[in-house]
Amino acid sequence: MFSLSYRSAFILLFLALLVLTVLGVSSNAYRRATRVSLDLSADIIAEMSEKVVTRTIGIFEHARDFLETDAIAVSLLHDSDDARLPARRDELYRLFAKQLELVPQVQSLYVADPDGNFVQLYSAPHLVTRFIQRTGADGRPLAEPRERIIYRDADFTPIAHINGAGKYDPRERPWYAGAKHQALYISEVYRFASDNRPGVTLVRAVRGADGGLRYVLGADVSLESISGLLASQRLPKGGVALIVDAAGGLVAFPYWLKLADGAGDAAGDGQPADGAGAGKGGAEHLPQVEDLTARWLVDAYRGSQAGTARVSGDGQVAYTLTETGGARYIAHRQAFPDRLGSDWTLFIVVPEASLLSAAARLFSESAVISLIMLAVAAFAVSWLAIRLFEPLTRLVANTEHIRALRFGQVQRVRSRFKEIRIMDSAIWRMTQGLESLIKFVPARVAAQLVESGRAVRPQAEVRQLAVLFTGISALGVLCERLPPARITALLSTALDSFTRVILRRKGTLDNYLGDSILAFWGAPLDCDDGAARACETALDCLQLEQQMFADWDESGVAPPQNLFSVHAGPCIVGALGSELHMSWTAVGENISRGWHLRRLNRRYGTRIIVSGEARTQAGDGFWFRRLDVLPAGHPEAGDRELALFELVERREHPLAPGHAEYIDAYERALAALLAQDWDAAERGFTAVGERWPDDTATRLMLERCRRRDGCWCPAAVPAAAGGTAAGAGAPGAPPIMSDATAPD
Repeated sequence: MFSLSYRSAFILLFLALLVLTVLGVSSNAYRRATRVSLDLSADIIAEMSEKVVTRTIGIFEHARDFLETDAIAVSLLHDSDDARLPARRDELYRLFAKQLELVPQVQSLYVADPDGNFVQLYSAPHLVTRFIQRTGADGRPLAEPRERIIYRDADFTPIAHINGAGKYDPRERPWYAGAKHQALYISEVYRFASDNRPGVTLVRAVRGADGGLRYVLGADVSLESISGLLASQRLPKGGVALIVDAAGGLVAFPYWLKLADGAGDAAGDGQPADGAGAGKGGAEHLPQVEDLTARWLVDAYRGSQAGTARVSGDGQVAYTLTETGGARYIAHRQAFPDRLGSDWTLFIVVPEASLLSAAARLFSESAVISLIMLAVAAFAVSWLAIRLFEPLTRLVANTEHIRALRFGQVQRVRSRFKEIRIMDSAIWRMTQGLESLIKFVPARVAAQLVESGRAVRPQAEVRQLAVLFTGISALGVLCERLPPARITALLSTALDSFTRVILRRKGTLDNYLGDSILAFWGAPLDCDDGAARACETALDCLQLEQQMFADWDESGVAPPQNLFSVHAGPCIVGALGSELHMSWTAVGENISRGWHLRRLNRRYGTRIIVSGEARTQAGDGFWFRRLDVLPAGHPEAGDRELALFELVERREHPLAPGHAEYIDAYERALAALLAQDWDAAERGFTAVGERWPDDTATRLMLERCRRRDGCWCPAAVPAAAGGTAAGAGAPGAPPIMSDATAPD
């Protein structure tokens, strides 16, 4: 099951709420900023459209003003010298040059009279003056028209002269015909004869006092120059400005826009193609919006005609939103005023992403700031969570230590929070109580009970155990000769040292029985080598005893000697007692038998007796002496035959010289005794006794041989003549008390 710590849950919850808050505020702010940005952008585009329209109209107004000025200048020149106008055309050229310099969008200025004479200045891109003469100084027509074209530099100095055929006749042009009917005439879009490029001509007629037509002045405005004006506008990134007529013709558009192949008679790249009808064609020669390869422009144009315009926040500007290829575009239309005399409309299209770049940038900045705030908040919350939950984490660790009975690792937790202090005090008191209680209950049992998490009730089971008993022999003698404080110190030292060995060998300490210890292997945890561990423990304890009493000097009192027994068999083990008081212990016949085996050490003069069952389970890692076999029915054997062995040493340690011979001789004599071959047994034990006279077990067996007792009844055995009250269990072994002189 998935779980979180309090600290993680606290941090995650806080951050989740903070993220939701930031996302909600940011999303709402971005949505509102998007709407406001669109409305504001529409207003800006509308203002820009108004400016473009004004500048475009300004070009035509400048051209009109030039025509007014030129009309006055031509009239003055004509009136000052009626027949000398052709001769004084240089003054007119210079006036035209100044005007073209002021307004580069005006491509050409010219004047024509009813006789077909024609004076023109245009930029291509050098200044070019052109004069076509059809009448002489006397006003009579020339036999052949004369044409003079001069290319000039920036200083108006001639750099090339060309004489033409003079075939161009201004009187045949639509603009000349239009001037006959209107004082100021603006032509349809057509191609200029000079360069075959589309444009518009403004024409001003000058009439005499009699109302007759005296001159026609013209100004050519190039649509290419207006396209350059559109391209030069500082629109948002990706924005495009177009001038279209009522029929959808492209009057002016940026030069970088591409047209579809074969788009009418118009050339791509914003330049009309050379073709027939130069100077006579109309709007039918313009490329259409539908001819543009930029489909988003076409879609925006169609959308602007659909009549589904949106209105900006102030309600002053209408705009449309279209979508092409997953991107949205905002479009605005601005009609040219009627005074221009045309049906033109300025059409501006801008990608929404460009218009919302500021909002997106603001949102990105807000997102970065939000992330920084989240990082700072996460750091602050983490720091606060550490301050808040670190004591709780330590309390949890303390409970884990208690559960594992690692009381030494439990540490006090300091905190300013009252609840934490109360919990820490309770845990600490519980630790002290359990640490004291664990001294009365086997540690493994306590750990198992804690791990199970169940209430303890009286219950037990039968387990195969290896049982170890240890206790001091002749404790009564010591109590008579030593003060109680000394007895207490001796017992505490021995019990503490032996307990540590038992626990180190993974044994279960059952109980202290006065000066004795009961320990076993096989419960609560299974143990396959329990008998071997018990034998190792007995040998370790014997070695510790020798170290403890190496410097013994108690005024002639012999040092205490501990007796050990190792037995194996099925036992009842578990929580035994009443509902009010229980003890986790092992009971049964094999526990009692192990207790009696320890007492038999005094009879045989040994230190460690091991039963036959334990000897078999211990394996071949030890030296044993077959000590005796108690028949079934014997008080210490019970209802089954009981083999007794003396544990001598680990196999890894070699025996003392002659010790193996001693064990072999004793076991041969014991075999004869058990076979009731009394003579052979007596001879064998006599030989053993002669070589090792201090062996209590040998003296015991000789007594049985004299009685011819195959299943002897225990009786006091006199001490060896001249010997101590106890013999040695083996050559070089410490002396031990007999049954008669060493009561338990």
